[in-house]
Amino acid sequence: FVDAAKGLGMLAIIWGHMDYLWSTSSVWFSSFKIAVFYVVVGLLKAYRYGERGQRDSCAQVMKKRWYSLVIPYGVFSALAILAHLAFLTIHGGSRLAALKDVILTVTLRGVATLWFLPTLLIAELLFAAVRPEGWSAAKRILVCVLAPAILCVIGYFYQGMDIPGADRLWVQVVRNLFIVLAKSVSGFWFMLCGYLLYRRGKPQRLGRLPVLAVLLAVNLGLSLLSPDLDFNSFKLGSFAPVFYLNGVLGSVAVLELLRWLEARISLRPLIWCGRHSMFLMATHLPWQIAPELLMLGKRFYLAQTPMAPYFLMMLAEFAVLMLIEAALVWCKEKVKAAMTGRWGKERPICKAVKYL
Repeated sequence: FVDAAKGLGMLAIIWGHMDYLWSTSSVWFSSFKIAVFYVVVGLLKAYRYGERGQRDSCAQVMKKRWYSLVIPYGVFSALAILAHLAFLTIHGGSRLAALKDVILTVTLRGVATLWFLPTLLIAELLFAAVRPEGWSAAKRILVCVLAPAILCVIGYFYQGMDIPGADRLWVQVVRNLFIVLAKSVSGFWFMLCGYLLYRRGKPQRLGRLPVLAVLLAVNLGLSLLSPDLDFNSFKLGSFAPVFYLNGVLGSVAVLELLRWLEARISLRPLIWCGRHSMFLMATHLPWQIAPELLMLGKRFYLAQTPMAPYFLMMLAEFAVLMLIEAALVWCKEKVKAAMTGRWGKERPICKAVKYL
């Protein structure tokens, strides 16, 4: 159910990128689609610490994440920049626009959805550095309350700030670094909440359908209070505290719902998406797959309001995108298998391809 939760979060992210009218469904999904990844990491750390007593240092986190986050970030960023250059050439745009992608990559802000990879790494490094498993109850409560409060204040002033000389290179670099840090601390907080809830609490007790229905209804209601959310730009919506509270609520509700469903139906499609979530994250938008399908769909039907034909067109685009992604994953796995077979064992380059 953990992989299924990541898969559902990934599908929600793709859905939001294809929903250009930002319908109620996307508003709802935005409440948990990013937070669930961090909460899942916290959950896994809670189980690891609880059952095995493992405590990862910053060096161990870097060693583990080198192949799964650092190398993919570099490779996918290079491919995204090349893809952007190719599409600028096809559509007759200025190639200097790709320079912005280079700045985003170097400052770890990332091209399109690639921002998630360095942010997740920094959040995990923060978690390893502070070692919350040894905290007292008072310290846990203080951090859980104080961190989002400070982030909300920072987000409030940042959203209303008119930055002079915003087009200057050094201003863009500073702004990008600030956003990366703010999102990383937010991710750390979600990770910490996931860890504490599954280490100290018993969210499994929520696994009854009426309870889950109420939690998801509350999650939907709260998400409608702050519909103008854009976490990528660190715009936390009109009521910022809702983002943090609802992120944890929605993530836990989704996790426990999928735990409940796992005992009753097959979740194989969601599990597949979860296991390849980083690949889907790094290709559907940076490689221009989703935007091109969206432009193609608009030629057949350009909607003004989110009605039934609009959603049918979105579903068609979504299905084509997932077929393309499935083909790309298949090719990646074949390349990795061919490399392993050639050398007789999994070398570092094979491991790198595996995690792409």
